[in-house]
Amino acid sequence: MTVLASVSLATFLVAGMAATQFRSQPLPPSNRLARDEALRKSVNQLEDQNRALKTRVQTLQADVKAGEDESARRSGAAQEVKAQLDEQKTFAGLTALHGPGLTVLLHDGTDPNSSVDKSLGWTIHYQDLQDIVNVLWASGAEAIAVNGQRIVPSTAFHYAGVNILVNNASRLSGPYTVIALGDPPALAGGVGNPDQLAELKSRNRIYGLGFSWLRSTRLSVPVYDATFLVKYAQPVG
Repeated sequence: MTVLASVSLATFLVAGMAATQFRSQPLPPSNRLARDEALRKSVNQLEDQNRALKTRVQTLQADVKAGEDESARRSGAAQEVKAQLDEQKTFAGLTALHGPGLTVLLHDGTDPNSSVDKSLGWTIHYQDLQDIVNVLWASGAEAIAVNGQRIVPSTAFHYAGVNILVNNASRLSGPYTVIALGDPPALAGGVGNPDQLAELKSRNRIYGLGFSWLRSTRLSVPVYDATFLVKYAQPVG
C-alpha cells in the first residue's frame, strides 16, 4: 500500500509539472496568426457596426431636426392664424375691450308743451345715436357701446315705441351713455366739431337737450351678445 501510494503521488507530481510546462510554452506561430486574424476581424466588425450606428444616429438627428422645423413652421402658421382670428373677433365685437376714450352723455330736454311745435325736438331720437356713433367711428373710435350694448358694423337703430331698438334685440331708454374707445382728443374733436352734429347741438340750445362728453383714461366696452343677422349672403358651395 505504501509503495502504491508513493507511485500515485509521483505520477500526480509528474502530471502537474507537465501541465505547468505546457501552459508556459508559447503558442506556435500558426496559432498566433489565427488569433491575430480573429482579433482583426472582430475589430473590423465593431468598426462597421460603429459606422452604421453613427449613420443611424445622424439620420435620426436629421429626422428630429426636420420634425422640429415642421413643428415650428406649423406653430408659427397657427399663431399667425390665431392672431388674424383674434383681430377679426375684435372687429366683430366678440372680444370685451378696455382703454382710453370718450364718454358721451345724452338725455331728453324740456317739453315746450307747444301746440305749434310737433317736432319732438326735445327728445333723443334713434337718428341722434346713429349720428353720434358714425362721427365717433369717423374720428377713429376702435370700439363703441351704447347703454352697455356693443355696437358693431351690422348694428342698426330703430324706434321701438318710446324706446330705441339696437342690434335688433335690445330696447334702450334714456338717458343714454355712449362709450367709445380710442384717442380721447381725436374723439372729442370729432363730436365737438361745429360742422358735425349741428342739428343735435341746435336742439341742445333750444330745448336744453342733454349733450355732453368726457374724456377718460380707462373705459370698458362689453362683448357683442346679440345675433348677426345675415339676410342675403350664403356660404360658398
